[in-house]
Amino acid sequence: MSTGNNGNIYGAPFINDALDDNQTKNAHDQYEVYVNKSHVGQKVLLTQTEDVEDIKGYLEAKGFNGVKGYLDGDHYVIQADDPAEAERMKDILSIYLGIR
Repeated sequence: MSTGNNGNIYGAPFINDALDDNQTKNAHDQYEVYVNKSHVGQKVLLTQTEDVEDIKGYLEAKGFNGVKGYLDGDHYVIQADDPAEAERMKDILSIYLGIR
């Protein structure tokens, strides 16, 4: 069967570089999440609007103030100075990451 339309059976050519590669969402965007040096879980970004920084917003919504986090390769590290606060963060994040 010959399409005669630039290989497209629908009559219009596909434009493959409509979006820059940096703007497209990969299906495998995921980050290992740590509180201080303790691994808590994995954050998988399911949609283009999700961002690993959403974790900070979630913790702030749960009552933590001034949450500090940074990206180190595929690791997202939340810093907590108070050991009791770090334990609470780990508990909350393990549930959050487990249901996502």
